[in-house]
Amino acid sequence: MKIEAVVFDFGGVMTTSTMPMRVIELAEAKGIDWGVFKRGFDAHRLDYDAGRITLAEMYDLIWRDAGIVVDAGTNAAFMEADDRSWCYRNERTLAWMKALKSRGYKIGILTNMAPRFAHEHFRSAFADFIAQADAMVISGDEGIVKPQREIYDLLRGRIALPAASLLFVDDLERNVSAARAAGWQAIRFETNDQVEADFERLLQIV
Repeated sequence: MKIEAVVFDFGGVMTTSTMPMRVIELAEAKGIDWGVFKRGFDAHRLDYDAGRITLAEMYDLIWRDAGIVVDAGTNAAFMEADDRSWCYRNERTLAWMKALKSRGYKIGILTNMAPRFAHEHFRSAFADFIAQADAMVISGDEGIVKPQREIYDLLRGRIALPAASLLFVDDLERNVSAARAAGWQAIRFETNDQVEADFERLLQIV
């Protein structure tokens, strides 16, 4: 089926970082093993993105799981670094969004994102990205997260197009696979050059 809309993930697609770079830097500076830290980060991040726990609660769980005790100042520094990690804008993606709009495609945004970050950072720092969107779903506002099927169906309903006409762009394979399972087309984002070339090739076969 013809592609009628391109739906974008946020972190690693609309941003230039695919994981919390500033958190990694801070952990190294503090002598904290990122591998140990990351296990807790991965275990609890989706609960944070769904709005089920706060950022402070997520970090409490990370330290608990890692068996690490930190002082309040260190904990606050990690939370600030976490927020900063997701604020590196990918201007090339914004330009591509605008180009796709000019070609007649609808634009969607489908992201795992905690409510606090969405309202304190995303809606202001990425307002021009959001302005391109015909439909948007933020996990923390809905209490569901990728790769759950329900979040894809929710975006499809808001953009009011058949699933097969939607193309999803995400940097994580599990989210790309879930989009395909929901009947969407999908491309995994690695670089802007790659995703734009893959998109143009896909147009030749659909």
